[in-house]
Amino acid sequence: MGLRWCQLRHLLIFGCFLICPAVSRAEQFTSWQVSFFHPLQAYSDDYSVDCFRLDIVYGVNEDVKGVDIGMINETKHNVHGFELGLVNQVKGDFGGWQLGLVNEVHHDFKGFQLGLLANRTKGSCQGFQASVFFNDAEEDLRGLQLGIVNNTGSLYGIQIGLLNFNDDERYLGFFPFIRAAF
Repeated sequence: MGLRWCQLRHLLIFGCFLICPAVSRAEQFTSWQVSFFHPLQAYSDDYSVDCFRLDIVYGVNEDVKGVDIGMINETKHNVHGFELGLVNQVKGDFGGWQLGLVNEVHHDFKGFQLGLLANRTKGSCQGFQASVFFNDAEEDLRGLQLGIVNNTGSLYGIQIGLLNFNDDERYLGFFPFIRAAF
């Protein structure tokens, strides 16, 4: 009995050593990241950042949770937290506060998006988009858009701007100044 348990224990330990490296390669996390110009960064772009990322010029990572600050911030998937940069590009979903000259989210956005020049969300937007010039929530907007030109696929909220566009067939496609739909 003692010999059989010892063999089983060794087999389990050996199996863990075989499985664990594959798991750790698939999910690589770091609590911080500093990037000068991609690919010159502390950790490669296939790492996810779980607390703080500083992109001095340009940085790329899988996901970011926490604070993301830099000139050009690019994320391959999702960002949850606070993002500040000249250009912020998220190729997945975003949740939190995003501030920059230009902000772009390729999927869904939830939170507060403030862009000096433009904000663009290719999915749905729930929250607030404000820009001096252009705001776009390609699929739908549930919240408020504030800018000179505002555009959405479907509106459930308020648009305030010189030119307000809504692709929803139930409403007039263009309306100046203030547009509301609930």
